[in-house]
Formats: sequence, C-alpha cells, structure tokens
Amino acid sequence: MNPEERANALKVTATDGLHGTGMGFVALLTVLPLLFSKLGAGKVEIGVLSAIGVAGFILGQPLGMLVLGRRRRTKHFFVRWVLFAWTGTHLAMAAVLYFLAPGAPPLCRYVLLTLFAAVTFGDGMLLPIWVDWQGALFSRQSRGRAMGMIAGAWAFGQGLGSLGAGAIQGSLPFPMDYSLLFVLAAVLFASSVNFTWRVREPESITRDRESFELADLWEFLRQSLRQANFRSYMVARVLLGIGGGAALFYSVHFRSPDGGAVGEGTVIKLGALLAFSQFAASNVLGRLGDRMGHKRAVAVGSLAQAAAIAVAFVGSGWLACAACFAVLGVSWSAGWVSHNNMLFETCPHGHRVAHIALSNAMLGPFVLVAHLGTGLLIARVGVRAGIGLTLIPTVLGILWLILAVREPRDIAGSAAPGKSEPTA
Repeated sequence: MNPEERANALKVTATDGLHGTGMGFVALLTVLPLLFSKLGAGKVEIGVLSAIGVAGFILGQPLGMLVLGRRRRTKHFFVRWVLFAWTGTHLAMAAVLYFLAPGAPPLCRYVLLTLFAAVTFGDGMLLPIWVDWQGALFSRQSRGRAMGMIAGAWAFGQGLGSLGAGAIQGSLPFPMDYSLLFVLAAVLFASSVNFTWRVREPESITRDRESFELADLWEFLRQSLRQANFRSYMVARVLLGIGGGAALFYSVHFRSPDGGAVGEGTVIKLGALLAFSQFAASNVLGRLGDRMGHKRAVAVGSLAQAAAIAVAFVGSGWLACAACFAVLGVSWSAGWVSHNNMLFETCPHGHRVAHIALSNAMLGPFVLVAHLGTGLLIARVGVRAGIGLTLIPTVLGILWLILAVREPRDIAGSAAPGKSEPTA
C-alpha cells in the first residue's frame, strides 16, 4: 500500500470497527432470534426474520443500482445515509421495544420486523455502492489486504458488541435491557461517520460523477452474464446460500434442551467467537487471495460452512456452541472479503456496481426461499434434523466451486479493471 491507501484503510477500518460494534449489540445470529423468542415468536416467524436478515439486503440491491448507483457516490452520501437511515431506525426500534413489549408482544414483533426489514432493505440498496467505493480507494495489488483489514475490524467490533450485549442482557429488567442494546447500537453508528468523513478520496471518485442511462446498465448486465466463469461461480454461490439457511437457528438449538440448554447470556457471549474468528480469517483470507487467488479463499470459507453445520448437527453444550460459532466466522469472512474480490475480478466492464448488484440479485431469491423453507422444514422435522439437511446443498456447492469454477486470474482477459479502478 502507498501512504494514502494505508491512511484510508485505517480510517475505513475505524469506521467499520465502530459500526461492527453497534451490530454486535443487536446481532442477527444471537440477539435478534433470542429477543423474538422472548416475545413469543415461533419457528416459522424466526425463519422469516432469518430470511429478511440474510436476503432482504440482497433484494434491495437491484433497486439501489437503479436509484442510487447510476453515478459514483462520495463519502458525503454515506455519512448522511448512516445518520438518517441506520441511526434513526435503531432508535425507533428501541422505543418500540420499550413501550410495546410489556403489553403487546405480537404487535411489538410485527413492528420490529417491519423496521428491521426497512433498514435491511435500505442496507441492500447501499451495499453495492459502498463496496464499489471501498474498492476504488485501493489498487488491485493491495485491495484484498485492505478489505481484509476493514472486514476484520467490523468483525472484531461485532465481537466486542456481542460481549457487551451478553453482559447487559439480564442485568436490567426486560425490555429495558434489549432496548438499551438498540440505543447503544445507534450511538455507535452515528459515531462511525466521523472517520468516514476523514477519508481522502482519489480523483477517480470525486471527478468521475458521470450518470449512466438505463440502457447502459442493461448492457453492463448483459456483459456480465456472457461470462461463463461468472455464471458457474454464481451456481456455487446459490448452492452455498441455500445451505446457509439454518444459521439463525444455531443459537435457538443450543439454547434448547436438545442442544444442551446453554444459558441465553452465554449464547450471546459465545457469539463473540464468531466475530473474533471472522476478524482473524478476514485478514488471512484477504492476504491469501491477493497472493494465490480469491477462489481458494472462497473454498476455505465453504468448507468452514460445512463444518459449522456438522458441529451444530452432532454437538450440544457450550463447547459445541463455541466451536460452531468459531468456524461459522471463517465462512462469513470469506462470504464478504473473498466473495467481493471474486466479483471485482470477474467484472468484464467498468461499472462494478451493476456487476455486484447483478450477482446478489441472482443470489437473493434463492436465499430468501431457502431461509423461509428452512424455517418451515425445522418446524416439521425439528431443529437438529433441519440443520443437518442443509449439509446437502452445502456439499454440492463446494464440489461445484472446486470442479467447475476457474480462478479469474488464470483466465486471459478476465478481471479487467474498471475504468475507475487503479491498477498500481
């Protein structure tokens, strides 16, 4: 990295560290399913929560590409978005929980689910633009390392937030304890933009503000779909996405007698292991991808997903819970750092926002149906059996990735940098 890239990496790392800590206080994998269970939600409703949390942000990306992504955005846009959308919505969720949970738990669940869907869908609209902005800050030679640092800081912050959430949960009467978690998350989101504001953007971001017409975007999408290796890679991602449908049930499983009756606060604290392993793996996989290609890093994450399912299926007690979260963190790190770098390197044109949004739009419907279907399946066959069945699409996805997908750097003419992407 040159000095400016290093300084920007540190600033965005601090941004995501604070944001990740806020997310740890309201973690999707532990805090939210336990909260909804406390409010009386059944297995199918937790499946809906899972579907929204995982697929909602994916389905928002095509709209974000059309509405927000037709010209390059700068740091000022992201600062405003976080302050108004993320901070405001989480404060509203804190108020809803505090006032409605004691007397109207069903209404509280429905309103929280609606607000959660709004912020998640909005996050999806922003995601391809945010990823493209990050990628434009760094050269191809250092991008994996930089994004590994950033994603690792987010994960480490989430781990700290999870530990804090585990300490707060139960130390105050319900629903004040959970309401406080949402308030703390909102404060940290607002604080994170201080570092975003300090990023020094290269001229490729500040000057390249051309607005694309819809016809141009459709042409970019067609160019992406013509690439056979990209299509093969998306088949693997779809299978792995279907296989990840039970992740939100891991905490519910280990909380139940069949999973060892691990205490609620203990499950939330053990969720920090997911974040800390994600922190370590993000840095390792980012560097591995820069040196050896990001397909290998995706494969490591896919194997970790299979390991997490196997541990949850056969294990019980706090030790199995800890192991499950730890290997799942490796999988999630690859799903962000390595997957986004694979998208950068399979993009055949100059508009990465369209390529990223297309990828996730292809993935989103399958993930949405998979998480809803997993909730229905678990309601019918039980949590442990339902978790075990998700190993089937996961193994198929691993085999397809290894056998049918080529490393983009090995394909002549692929991974051509976009017009705004630095190459040295």
